[in-house]
Amino acid sequence: MVDRAPSGMRRFTMRREQDVSGVSGTGNVLEGVLFSTGVCVIHWLTPPPRGSISVFDSIDQFLSIHVTPHPENGTVLTFEDGERLEPADLVVLPGF
Repeated sequence: MVDRAPSGMRRFTMRREQDVSGVSGTGNVLEGVLFSTGVCVIHWLTPPPRGSISVFDSIDQFLSIHVTPHPENGTVLTFEDGERLEPADLVVLPGF
């Protein structure tokens, strides 16, 4: 048997009703993947034509930087299985 990292992933999208920073815009602004190891990879849909890629140690790290500081954006994450994370659901621990 070969030692391996856990396998599996969850895809999601992120939608913003507002964009106070004026950078990513509104509507669907990114595609993401949450790996079973906890690593979170984000594909921002701006700037065109390719967007950009960001890698975070955890989804909490991503949320603490790009979502929770801006509750006025009305951000919603929707996983491919239909689970939704809305601002009221998000609790990020300090230090992420």
